[in-house]
Amino acid sequence: MLYAVLFLLLVFSVFILNFVLAKRSKEDAKQVALATQSAREWQRAEKNLRDTHIKLFTGFAVDSSFKEFALAIQEFDNIQMALRKGGTAKLFGESIAVQPVAEEKALQVIEATSKVWEAHREDFLKLSQQQASTIDTLLLEQCVEAVVHKGEAILDANQKFIIALGEASNERISRLQTLQVSAILLGLVIFFAMAVRLTISLRRQDRIIVENTEEIIRQRNEIALEKERIEKLLDDLKNAQAQLIQSEKMASLGQMVAGIAHEVNTPLGFVTNNLSIVERNLGILERVLKEYQKMEMMLREGELNDLEAQLETVREVVLGIKEKALIERTHKTLSESNIGLQRIQELVTNLRNFSRLDETALKTVTLSENIDSALVIATNVVKHKAEVVKNYEPNLTVECYPAQLNQVFLNLITNAAQAIEKFGKITITTCSQGDKVLIKIADTGIGIPEQNLKKIFEPFFTTKPVGQGTGLGLSIVYKIIERHNGTIEVSSKVGEGSEFIITLPIKQAKQKQGATAKEESIEETNAIKIS
Repeated sequence: MLYAVLFLLLVFSVFILNFVLAKRSKEDAKQVALATQSAREWQRAEKNLRDTHIKLFTGFAVDSSFKEFALAIQEFDNIQMALRKGGTAKLFGESIAVQPVAEEKALQVIEATSKVWEAHREDFLKLSQQQASTIDTLLLEQCVEAVVHKGEAILDANQKFIIALGEASNERISRLQTLQVSAILLGLVIFFAMAVRLTISLRRQDRIIVENTEEIIRQRNEIALEKERIEKLLDDLKNAQAQLIQSEKMASLGQMVAGIAHEVNTPLGFVTNNLSIVERNLGILERVLKEYQKMEMMLREGELNDLEAQLETVREVVLGIKEKALIERTHKTLSESNIGLQRIQELVTNLRNFSRLDETALKTVTLSENIDSALVIATNVVKHKAEVVKNYEPNLTVECYPAQLNQVFLNLITNAAQAIEKFGKITITTCSQGDKVLIKIADTGIGIPEQNLKKIFEPFFTTKPVGQGTGLGLSIVYKIIERHNGTIEVSSKVGEGSEFIITLPIKQAKQKQGATAKEESIEETNAIKIS
């Protein structure tokens, strides 16, 4: 019992020590950040002071640069005061509380910086409080001279302060590591003492242990076998899920590629035909050119006997071109080809806008543009099944992960088209509601039975035949909307159709976006076909 108490006290002491040093390290981090911010503010103040000085004596307006100088120098002064005496200061636009510098080396550096700053502080602050239109030029000259002679000294002092804090932090870490090693060694000693005492106690119970050993070994073997079986089942389940998601992705990718290929082939086909017509017409025009060149050669060489016949030949060819309106038809053919190429370019642009592979961070986008991109991608599925009615609120924007939100739109639009048996209507509505946006996608399809409405967002739930759906689509849509701090609801009536209503915040709450993007797998959002 005594050894256990000693061991717990040792662990508790190490924990308290770690806590105190962690708190001190946090203060060091704040002070380093403020020192870095202080250097930036000084550099900003120095740059704008020089700009103001130059503009003032060259007759240019100094309002903006002088205002920037005043803000920067006041912020620099606040940070210096907070580092020396403690208090609050702004860091990246937010106020933070900071303790005064306690480390001796860092304190010496900050005091040295203060001496340099205090010698000119009154002049700088007095200048910063003046109006741009009534700047005291003599005071301005004094401040510029101070920047020239003492600016580098202040920046160097800031750098030395950061280095001093780093060295102090390293010393604390070294002391902590020494104490931790000592604690581990002491813990091992205590543990050894406990083991010796336990061994003596176990010897007294040796007979009981011998009697139960076989039973314990049997149970352990059974547990090991059960563990292996469970691990194998978990591995099989993970592999099955991965294969389902992969098959979903490949099927959806094939569908999308087939649709895009079809949409590209139509304009590409008549562009190809038009180019063959243009090539034929160019051959006729080339013949005219050759006949003209032949007639020109005859004129130069004085062969006048055959000139009339050659002139008649040229006239007949030109007359044929005019009768067939060859040039006008060629222009028209080229114009049609240009329209086809513009259609292909529009498809490629919409495909690029839809994928947005380079946008893995939050971005403010126009909802209508994203929905239209998804509609273009889904054209081959939708155009034979439904008329699309758009009720967009103009210029409605939302902050989101664009590629993921595009995936949601494509999933729901494709699902709506697949729910329509013959030919129906898909209605897409967007509107704002306070600080949120609503996206409604309604169809006139077969509808969803009431008993299935509560299950449609569950993974692997599907009403489609085996091999035609994995039941992951709406589950992935739900996760994407949830990741955007939004909601998705569905209402449906069998035989009349369904309506999905998405609610999203216009602006996402501030969060560690980088960490979120890493922690949340976006692989699943690549599966686009809804089951």
